[in-house]
Amino acid sequence: MSTANAWGVHGHDGAVEVLRRAIRSGHLAHAFLFTGPPGCGKETLARRLAQTLTSPSADDPTIPDLTARAAQALEHGELPDVERIARGGVCDEANHDHQKDNSTRIRICQVRRLERVASLAPFASPRRIFVVDTADDLQSEAAHALLKTLEEPPGHVLIILLAADPVALLPTIRSRCQELPLRPMSHTALAAALEEFEGVEPERAAFLARMAHGRYGLAKRLHADPSLSVLREAVEDDVRRLARAGRGERFDYAEQMGGAWYRERDGVLQAIDLWRDWWRDVLMASAGATTHVSPEVAEEAEAVTPKDALRALRAVQTAREHLLANTHAQLALEVMMLDLPVLDAPIRGGREDRAVATAGL
Repeated sequence: MSTANAWGVHGHDGAVEVLRRAIRSGHLAHAFLFTGPPGCGKETLARRLAQTLTSPSADDPTIPDLTARAAQALEHGELPDVERIARGGVCDEANHDHQKDNSTRIRICQVRRLERVASLAPFASPRRIFVVDTADDLQSEAAHALLKTLEEPPGHVLIILLAADPVALLPTIRSRCQELPLRPMSHTALAAALEEFEGVEPERAAFLARMAHGRYGLAKRLHADPSLSVLREAVEDDVRRLARAGRGERFDYAEQMGGAWYRERDGVLQAIDLWRDWWRDVLMASAGATTHVSPEVAEEAEAVTPKDALRALRAVQTAREHLLANTHAQLALEVMMLDLPVLDAPIRGGREDRAVATAGL
């Protein structure tokens, strides 16, 4: 059965219908918060919403005309009325280069630019649309500045926040957005979609569905770049191995990762995000929600209580926040290692141990 809906967004029929009904009724919220793990489709859904508003189909204004010039320009990030706000993005300060300064947060100067542009009339579209990707990477000062715009937005402005960890957002920001949680697809549905829409062979599709943990966008990236699959496998091996390791081995890993932080921040953050994904899946499985996790994770969850899995997830998230706040990297990672539970059961069906899987190590 096809998993694509009217917007061509896989696995999120409910969210698409909520947005189409709002457009049809003329009561679209001024701000949305799309939540879900990386690669689950948040950015695609935001792009389709923006394309529907800027290039509606002549037959149905709740469906985008993806052949229209504006929709094509938006697809390539070239539509002036739609802007993406992200780590390393532009601001109005002439002496700021957030690409070169290894910025790990969305800065307040970027939000100030958003405020300035939002006050301007749209250039060629009915609205100005801002996509904040990812909102859980906002600096504290930037988050409070964005809150002012969310409280009193201009009538022609739509703000879409994307967040993997909505708990990291200010409660006042969440309360001013209509929140739409996006969940991974079942492995069976994802594999079928990859076969139907991407032309992936059945065996490969099943492998990608397990590796991506039900996330269509991530599965596409893994298919396009096989090295990403190797990275994910290596990081998962590290997580499983270190869950049973002693303090010395854990501190060695923290030292390696801490050193890499000052050379390749994006690589370390990618590894940390994979740790977070893994422990989130273990938490789900340990609580009995095994539909969207791989057999390996389900098996691993047998050795973990939900309480321990939650403690581990919080430890990884706290380490990530400390790294982004420029706390001493090795210290932040050592604290994470101390807070992780120690599992007694042996690793079953695991691959050979790999070295720390972070670019630049």
